[in-house]
Amino acid sequence: MKKVLFASTALVASATIAAAEVKVTGSAEMGIFGGDNAAGVSIQDQFFQDIDVTFTMSGTTDNGLTFGASVDMDEAQDSCTITALPTTCTNNAFDNPAAHGGVAIFVSGDFGTLTMGDTDGALDWALTDAGNMGNPGSIADDETSHAGYLGAYLDGRYDGQIVRYDNTFAGFGVALSVEMDDTGARDTGYAVGTRYNWALGSGNVAFGAGYQSTQDAGGADRDAYGVSAVYTMDAGLTAGVEYTKFDLQAANADYNHVGVGVGYKVGALSMHANYGKFDYDNGTSADGYGVAVGYDLGGGASLLAGYGSGNNVANVDRNTYSFGLSMAF
Repeated sequence: MKKVLFASTALVASATIAAAEVKVTGSAEMGIFGGDNAAGVSIQDQFFQDIDVTFTMSGTTDNGLTFGASVDMDEAQDSCTITALPTTCTNNAFDNPAAHGGVAIFVSGDFGTLTMGDTDGALDWALTDAGNMGNPGSIADDETSHAGYLGAYLDGRYDGQIVRYDNTFAGFGVALSVEMDDTGARDTGYAVGTRYNWALGSGNVAFGAGYQSTQDAGGADRDAYGVSAVYTMDAGLTAGVEYTKFDLQAANADYNHVGVGVGYKVGALSMHANYGKFDYDNGTSADGYGVAVGYDLGGGASLLAGYGSGNNVANVDRNTYSFGLSMAF
């Protein structure tokens, strides 16, 4: 009887392993970067190195429900407070699971997909940033870190742990997300978003719109409204625009942002440019532009060059640049 039981257990274990899948992917970058620091002061050219490893796990239940998780080792955090020697960790992943970034878990089925962890809120899910319009990227992200670039909305105002539900059917997608304040001092933040893709001529148009609401540390409301539209042609051209308005419930603190992006790919060569501007109700503004060029060497390796230039609200100019080799594994 024990032999039969052990054999059955082994069979179940084998079937479970066969039904699950674990993948390890990664990337590495090496090159040189330079330009100005945050104060606009020139810095010495420096070597650049970066490496990222991501574990992706997935499985399927007997009734077709899929589930999985991903861990980005480049972003994963284990917050630890040093209170005395020897070191005492009082806020690690076991004490506070919300301390982790770079970790997301999902379950998906006919009902849609539910994701929890370090993931985009519904507004970010719905909109396309100007830097994501046909961009090959750069090793130091110069083209998406200038003073006029908007790469995030109101996500992460609390603990960064987001729960998002989304579903897509017939080219139409909807999403709803929430982010809670663990202290209970502020209202739960939420966002809604929608996007739609349709064929137009020899390409495709992607339209997105959404709204997000949260609160600052003092309990004042922060709201964001945004729309974006991107046209991608079969010939390799991508172009689009994104507009967002922020209401911060404070005198002269509201602002709006507009970003435009364009990309073109021909053979192994990819080129991208974007421009963005912030206009504040107090009369100040910030703007900037970025460009990136990539050449695909094949096998996951690419040569990348990037440049960013901007002028912030304090009227400080900043320029950055980088060049190097990107490797995907």
